Amino acid sequence: MRTMWNKFSLRLRLFFSFGVLLALMISLSLVLQSTFYAQSRVERLLEQDMPAQLEQLAAEVKFKLAPSITAAQSLATNAYIGQWVQERMPDSGLPLLREQMAVIYEQTDADAVFLVTNDGERIVYHNYQQQGAQQRPVVSVADQDAWYFNFANSNVPYVIEHINNDFSANTSKTFVIHRGTISTASGYPLRVAGVGLNMDNLAEVVNAYRFRKNGRASLVSQQANVQVSPAESFVSSLNATPALQTLLNQDKATIKEVEYNDRKLVVGTMWIADLQSYLVIEVPRSDFIAPIKAQLYQSLMIGLLLLVVSLLLVYPLAISLTRPLALFQRQLVAITRTLDLSQRLETTDQAEFGELAAQTNSLLERLSFAINGVQRSSNQLTDTAHNLAYTAGLVSHNTDKQQEVSQSMAAAVEEMSSSVAEITSTMEELSASSTQIADYSQSVVEVANITLESSKKGAGAMQVLQSRMSEIHQDSENSLDEIVQLGRKSKEISKVMDLINTVADQTKLIAFNAALEASSAGESGKRFSVVASEIRRLADSVTDSTHEIEDRIQEIQDAINRLVITSEKGASSIEMGMQVSLETAQDLNALVQAASKTSSAAQQISLSTRQQKTASSQVVTALRDIANASMYNAQSVRSITDISEDMIRMSDELNQLTSEFTTAKPAE
Repeated sequence: MRTMWNKFSLRLRLFFSFGVLLALMISLSLVLQSTFYAQSRVERLLEQDMPAQLEQLAAEVKFKLAPSITAAQSLATNAYIGQWVQERMPDSGLPLLREQMAVIYEQTDADAVFLVTNDGERIVYHNYQQQGAQQRPVVSVADQDAWYFNFANSNVPYVIEHINNDFSANTSKTFVIHRGTISTASGYPLRVAGVGLNMDNLAEVVNAYRFRKNGRASLVSQQANVQVSPAESFVSSLNATPALQTLLNQDKATIKEVEYNDRKLVVGTMWIADLQSYLVIEVPRSDFIAPIKAQLYQSLMIGLLLLVVSLLLVYPLAISLTRPLALFQRQLVAITRTLDLSQRLETTDQAEFGELAAQTNSLLERLSFAINGVQRSSNQLTDTAHNLAYTAGLVSHNTDKQQEVSQSMAAAVEEMSSSVAEITSTMEELSASSTQIADYSQSVVEVANITLESSKKGAGAMQVLQSRMSEIHQDSENSLDEIVQLGRKSKEISKVMDLINTVADQTKLIAFNAALEASSAGESGKRFSVVASEIRRLADSVTDSTHEIEDRIQEIQDAINRLVITSEKGASSIEMGMQVSLETAQDLNALVQAASKTSSAAQQISLSTRQQKTASSQVVTALRDIANASMYNAQSVRSITDISEDMIRMSDELNQLTSEFTTAKPAE
């Protein structure tokens, strides 16, 4: 996802970012507004709307009950009826009693009207309804009259109770029962009047009630059973759940949010003392939330339309903001493609983009200066490498300067190695001759008769030996001079190595500074950072190579010192050989002069030849050491040549890298 995002242009990223930000802000503000509004609506429902609805509906119910309660009270407190009861209820008074009951029946539109009279001796139940007036005695042991004794023994002024009406096929009716103020000697009231409530009127009021779309009302008895309820009601009993049971409060109206049958409801209850029942109003919570959600969806659609309009306005703004950056990008692409560090960024912006252009131009100028410095250092490195190769004398480049050097250090070392090899061969031959002389010296005594002839030949041979020994001595001195000269040249190479180390250190310092500048340049300096790292790596390689060369030169100098000592020993041995040859010549001359002393002279010759053999062996050993040292010197010089060629190749690569850049000409 991040990779795809990074592929988008800055213009599109700004456009998408603004769009998402606006969408989130609009959506969040609408959702928060809807949530707060829904919460405030629910709080208002619980604290204001539902209590007001309960009080209003309770007032209507009480208004419907008021005539019945008033009629029952007037019938129970009627003075004529009280006097008639006190007169022991004569039959002559029954028509007037029934007339009074008929009037109440007609005025209240009651289902039935009854009156229970008690003169202390008799208790009579009088009933009046549509069929007419009827009466019967009240029996204390009868279940249908138990309500009377319960009410008579209570202290309440009136009750609303369901009792069986035996004059209407024992159907249960709801009556408002009121008691009179005068009682008998036994404490029972003289009169108890009841007016049957027309529950259809109450049901009509309750069923017709609507609150919002699905708000309904019900009447619930004190035992939590539903008395009057519309068909669409949700609550069938207040004892159905513990949450509904908490609504049974006769002291005050109770309103709560409950969950019943997988529906969230707002239920309010109020105790109606006149009716002795609970008035219950139930409203689905969705009736309040649904309009808010619909309004939220409508607001979201309007917000979406506003978002589209805002995006149409934001896109040109994004284009305007990114136009200077796009111009920078094109100019930087041109500089990167051509590597022309003399070009500069141009912009008309005077704020952040202008400052960015100035800083980038300053960076290009410093890069140009650094590249020029690297090029100069690279040229110096090339010259130093050529000088080192020239000093080594084994460079394969066919330059005029190299062709003029015919006796360089490498050629001298190789020539010295050849001379030493020849000397070694001659000395080996001399050693062989000395061995033969030593072998045959014992037979000189036996062949004394031919001693003179042999001595003459020996004198001639000794002259030749002296001549060759002189040549060997001269060659040895020449070799010693060339070895000393080789030591001086190796010291000159050490000075050159010091110069190379100095140049390499300066190159590393320049590469380090260039790397610092490239790192501060950010993305634009990555390519130059690679060049600076490569230069620094080359400088480190040159430093390591020069250290190795110095080690090799030190080894060469040590070998040269050993070779000088050995050569001096060889010269001493050669001088000794020359002395021995001189003595041998003298002995041979003496042999010619005095043949009589041939035997003793032969013994002396044998001894001298043995010494000569030993000296020749020592000279051969020394010359072999010199030959080995010369070969090692030649290998070291060739190693120096290889290193110098590597330095030339690295400097050529560095020149090739820096030549790709086009820099501004430095001011003179």
